[in-house]
Amino acid sequence: MRVGLRYVRLQLFLLSLLLLAAPVVQAEFKVADIKARVLDGALVLNGALQLELSRKVEEAVSKGIELPVLIDVRLSRRRAFLWDQRIASWLLRRTLRYHALSGQYLVGTGDSFDSFSLPVDALRHLGTLNEVRLPLSTDAPSESELVVNLRVHIDIESLPAPLRPVAYTTLSWHLNSGWTAWDVPR
Repeated sequence: MRVGLRYVRLQLFLLSLLLLAAPVVQAEFKVADIKARVLDGALVLNGALQLELSRKVEEAVSKGIELPVLIDVRLSRRRAFLWDQRIASWLLRRTLRYHALSGQYLVGTGDSFDSFSLPVDALRHLGTLNEVRLPLSTDAPSESELVVNLRVHIDIESLPAPLRPVAYTTLSWHLNSGWTAWDVPR
């Protein structure tokens, strides 16, 4: 019985050493700065997303895998005693791909693509929000405080089917900024 306890302790010690020595994923997605305003029946966004790819994701893109990036945007009315009341939500889809023949990284925002020679420049462009107009189906309440919640993440479901199990089970593919809240000035 005494030998078994020592064996378990030794296993726990070795496991903790392995966890400490494991490589840490340095890549991350962050919502750096957002400025939002309601103008002429639309929410207008300006800001920057900091997008850094892990080594595995960057390698997949350089081998021709298209990387779908989703930007979730929610506009809510802030309430004191209850949860915020959602007014509208949008899903912006952008893609990053590498064109091997030209050696260019392509960033797609809708039907148009911009090309870049360096992945850093492509990611900077992908994360830039310049006067993005999101239409409101109803007028935003003028007497209340409004807040924009925003997150950016990889759309794992849009990856090629053979890559999805790897993306779901590998931490280097879990690039997600988490939700951040930004006040909308009135």
